[in-house]
This record gives sequence, C-alpha cells and structure tokens, in this order.
Amino acid sequence: MDGAPWVALVGPELEENLSLRSLAASLQRAGFATEILPFNQGSQLPELVARLASTGSPPLLIGLSLSFQWRAQDVLALAMGLRAAGYRGHLTGGGHFGTFAALDILRDFPEFDSLCRQEAEETVVELARHLHAGTDWKALAGLAVRDEDGVPRLNALRAAPELATLPWPVRDGTPAAAFGHRIAPLVSSRGCYANCAFCCIAAWHEQALPGRRYRARPLEDVADEMAWLHHRRDIEIFVFHDDDFFLPSGVKNLERLNRLADLLEARGVHRFATVVKARPTDVQPEVFEVLQRRLHCIRAYVGVESDSEQGLQTLRRWAQSKHNHRALQLADELGLYVSFNLLVFDPDTTLDTLEENLAFLEKWAQVPFNFGRVELYAGTPLLDRLRREGRARGDWMQWDYSLNDPSIERAFRLAMRAFAERNFAADAVVTTAMGVRADVEVLRHFRPDAFQQRWVEQSKAISRELGLGTVRGLREIVARVRSGAADHDDEAWGEALAARLSREELLVRSATRALVQELCAASPEGRPLTHLSDVMATALQPTHAEVRP
Repeated sequence: MDGAPWVALVGPELEENLSLRSLAASLQRAGFATEILPFNQGSQLPELVARLASTGSPPLLIGLSLSFQWRAQDVLALAMGLRAAGYRGHLTGGGHFGTFAALDILRDFPEFDSLCRQEAEETVVELARHLHAGTDWKALAGLAVRDEDGVPRLNALRAAPELATLPWPVRDGTPAAAFGHRIAPLVSSRGCYANCAFCCIAAWHEQALPGRRYRARPLEDVADEMAWLHHRRDIEIFVFHDDDFFLPSGVKNLERLNRLADLLEARGVHRFATVVKARPTDVQPEVFEVLQRRLHCIRAYVGVESDSEQGLQTLRRWAQSKHNHRALQLADELGLYVSFNLLVFDPDTTLDTLEENLAFLEKWAQVPFNFGRVELYAGTPLLDRLRREGRARGDWMQWDYSLNDPSIERAFRLAMRAFAERNFAADAVVTTAMGVRADVEVLRHFRPDAFQQRWVEQSKAISRELGLGTVRGLREIVARVRSGAADHDDEAWGEALAARLSREELLVRSATRALVQELCAASPEGRPLTHLSDVMATALQPTHAEVRP
C-alpha cells in the first residue's frame, strides 16, 4: 500500500465476516490501513502467499482467523507458507480456536509471533501501534507470547471492550442480494445467556466474563447502524448473527423488540426484513408476533439440537422436548419460516434415543433441517469430560471420539457414508431446500403483488419429501444394526443406500428447479438467493454446531 504501514486480515469471507471487519474498523480508526483477504478454501493458499509475501510493501502485521477449528490446518499451513516465502513481519492469529489453543500453537508453530485472545479489537490496535513504533509488545494484555526462553505464556486477559465504543464493521464490496433486495449481516449483542456443554462460543465468553456471557449493544447504536446500512447501502434484509437474538425473559424481549422497531421507524427504516437465531425456549407467542409484525422477520434458525431427554442432558440444553415442539408449532401457526439442526449423534446416544430423534424429524419433516454428530471443540465442557473419561482421542488440533457403544458407532458410520452427499456436499440438496424456502419468503415479504401462497406449500412439500426420505434412510440403518447383520459388507451396503437416496434427490432437485423458475419469472429484476444458499445456510447455522462428515 504505497509503502505506508498496513495490516492484512485473513479469514473466511463467504459473506461479510463481521469479526474481521470489526477488527479492520478499529485499526482504521487508529490510523492503520487494512485489507481483508478472503481465505475460503485451501486452494487459495498460493495466491495469498504471493499477495502477502511477494510484494514490495509487505504488511506490518498479518492477522489470521482461527475461529473455526476444522479450518485450522489450512490456516496453519498458510502461516508456514508465508514464512517460507520470506515474510518477516509480525504474524498473529485469533478467534475461538486461536484463544483456546494459543499455547499449543506457539509451541508447535514457530511461524506465529503471538496469538490474540478473546475479543481483539483493542488488542490488535495496541499491537499494531507497538510494531509501528518499534517498541516492546510482549507484555500486552490479551496476547499469548513466548518468554525470553522461547516458552509460550499467556498474558493477562484484557477487559472485554464496551460494545458501545466500538466502530461499526467495515462495509465494502457489493452485498449479497435476493431478487434485488440487498442483504447485510450484523449483531446486536455478543454471547449467549445459555451455557451448552458443546458450545465453544459459550465457553469462550465464559472464560472472559464468568457468569456474564451475554452483552447487548445499545439499541440506539444498533438502529443507527441499520439506518446507515439501509439509507447508504440500500440494505433491506438484516441477518442478525447474534448467537441468540433473545434474552431469557419474555417481558424484556417484548420491550427490546418494540423499542428497536420504534427506533427504526424514527430513522425512516420502513421497508426491511430480518433473520434471527433463537433457542426453542425463546419462541413465545407474544414475542414472535412482535418479531414478525414489527421487525418483519422472514426466517428464524431455531437451535433444537436434540429432542431426546438423554441428548438434551448430554448437551446441557436447558430445554425440554415440549419446548422444541411448541416452538415449531408456533412458527407454523404464524407462518414463519424456521429451520434447525439436530445433533442426533452425541457421546451418550443409544439406538433408542436415536429413534426418539427420528420420531421428531418425521413429525416436523416439512421444516428444513440437517443432522450430524456433536463435535469436540476446544475449550468446551464436553471435551473436558471426554478427556477425563479417556474417550477423546487425537490432539489439540483435532479431537475425535467413539460413540456410546459399538452398535450406535456403527449406525453413525453408516449414516455418514450414506448421507455425505445429501447433507454435506457443496451443492447439498438439504442446503438447496433451505435456500429456495428463503427465496419464497423474500418474495412473500417484498413482492406481495406477485406472491402466490402455493409457493410456500411447494417449498414445504420439497422439504417434507426430503425429510421423510432422510428418516426412512436412517431407520434402515437402525434396522440393519439391530438385526445383527454382519458388518463386513457395511461399506457396500452404505453405498447402495446412498445411491437410493441420490435417486430420490433427483425428484427433489427437479421440483426445486421448477419452483425457482417460477420465482424468477415473477420477479425478473433480480437473481434469487438460491445460488447463494450455501452462504445463507452458513449464516444461519450456529458455529458451535456445524454439521459435517
């Protein structure tokens, strides 16, 4: 950047990465030029190395996002590539995984000079100032560093920043859009009032603020940002990335939602829609009626996670089966589009509790869903428990475990083989079904003149057909395991089941394409979001419960 000191921030940018963009905003306010470089897949590594290390004006500081544990190997390889290519500036990292694995990273990867722990807006600015001035940075609060003998150590944690004092995230580039209606992610809070055993986000906030895991921005600040996005960038769809958009009190939620709606009206924000995340216990009639009527919510991710009593206890969900059913029933009555994940495999799952979850999926098959296994994320109580029990295997970079007994472990292996394409492929039909329903809801809200109610029924039928097929396939797996059939031909059996599922999907994909064509014909002024459905689905999955093979 013309020889001036600048900072590079590298991480996933499938959509606007609010974490990196918030860091960039703080650095820019402090006078440092910044550039955010997307790193969405490992194949981008060579071009990133060339951009950052083979330039006449290398960055003063490179910050690598280590939020997602499953991407850690790519990020660590990038650090090695940068050093091998000759980059001699300061290399740091941060995020959930970077915070919990800081000492391990510094011990095993000399390429890193430091790791930023917890929320790093203030830490990274101080680090950049010291680097620019050539002064000692190793005592800075919020860092993990090496001492004089090269031994990794943790400096004191920095106090969490006051959210009202932080600048809004950097907004550049062309926003995503659905039928011409522009989309922006944002947050109105950080953290979650719950403390689920498998959630690295809750564990992260608990480390810094024990017992105070949730902090809200002033609603005036949220409304100001939304108004700026609306009037200056033509944003009409606001996707709230709050870990949970709600408080544990229905009365307080009503006050908060109505207050935000009043503030938006006062700022001239009238034509808009919202997308939120919720726990099942948050879904209360009065609250969601206001959410839908005054904040124009068109989609909510509801974190069901499990419907078996065993699963709810293992995951420490602070919810009951009745809350799950009540939430989806209320959403159906309101006509509100919701989706969910079900973590049907966890360390204590049995064939019986798996079947309990399958009964739930069958009942709510018309609601788009995905399923998977609970993963062991750094810093979580669940990982600590399995390590104490001697069930966790692997190391700090990637932990794995076996399920409760050989029969359920066998069912899990068969499910992952059979459902790999349906659930986890880049063009997974599960994700496409979620996307097309989102397209329908965008037109229902913004184009009531062209909207046809049968599109909702068609999208529900697509999800129902797909969901019931998933339940049938999983029940076939359970029946095979219960039958005591020899496992030596499980691989061939699983491939045959995958082939049958794939044939079912052809009909689902055909119906989806036909519906998308109708939607496009009704709103020819812009492209649907379906081609970006993987982005929106990612936006609406809680990062602590990513489902993957």
